Amino acid sequence: MDRLHPIIHAAGAEERLPGWAVASPARRRHARRVGGLLGEWADALEHDATTRIRWRAAGLLHDALKDEAVEVLRPLVHGAEEWPGPLLHGPACANRLRASGVDDEPLLRAIASHTTGHPDLGALGRALYMADFLEPGRPASGPERAGLRRRMPEDWHAVLAEVATARIGSLIDRKIPVSSATAGFWRVVTAPR
Repeated sequence: MDRLHPIIHAAGAEERLPGWAVASPARRRHARRVGGLLGEWADALEHDATTRIRWRAAGLLHDALKDEAVEVLRPLVHGAEEWPGPLLHGPACANRLRASGVDDEPLLRAIASHTTGHPDLGALGRALYMADFLEPGRPASGPERAGLRRRMPEDWHAVLAEVATARIGSLIDRKIPVSSATAGFWRVVTAPR
């Protein structure tokens, strides 16, 4: 057995969301595609079976509360007043998982920060950040994003920098404030190697 929390195992091995998830059928299809992309990358990186399940679980769970009302999400997030409504679902989902007994901090941070990025994101968090943007079913997923997907995971760092540039640009275009965590993530991602 993989010794993962039952919610994580169910999501990563069986594509099953917890009963508290609030996600439309379209959102669930998106989450499955993100999980599938993460699974492909974990396979290509030759991660062990448990890590592959964790990566697929992060993809399936990242938007588990995306379709929940903002007024329901706010009480789930400490400092919610600092988060724009469209970005609350990630930290709310991570806190809901934590309250359910999930203690996998890299996975929880990945889910909490999948939209904004965070300087402390590890490989899983960075992969989820990219996969959420690059999954092929997104309406804006055209030839450019397909090209970025083809470069993964071999050209990881360069693709991450391109995705971060596009995602932060999207926040700015939508007039969503760029948080200090996002700015810190940008500094980490673009730092000379």
